[in-house]
Amino acid sequence: MCLACKHVDDVVIGAPFILTEDLIKSLNIKKVVSIKNSKEDTALKRHQDIDQLKVARDQGILEEVEIEDEFYNVTTEEIS
Repeated sequence: MCLACKHVDDVVIGAPFILTEDLIKSLNIKKVVSIKNSKEDTALKRHQDIDQLKVARDQGILEEVEIEDEFYNVTTEEIS
């Protein structure tokens, strides 16, 4: 859905789990957007205490969006 959004310049497909300062600099990233409270793409239990967006948060380029619409919380497991 994000790939077709006219407000998005680029989407990094296959981005690493932990966003690094080097990646932000090399790709000239100006804003990182994350969806909060979504059941989609939940981290494995062993990774849940890792803040993968810490660098973006510390640089002030992180925007966390919370979507209330139930449509965005549908997973493939719930469809079948």
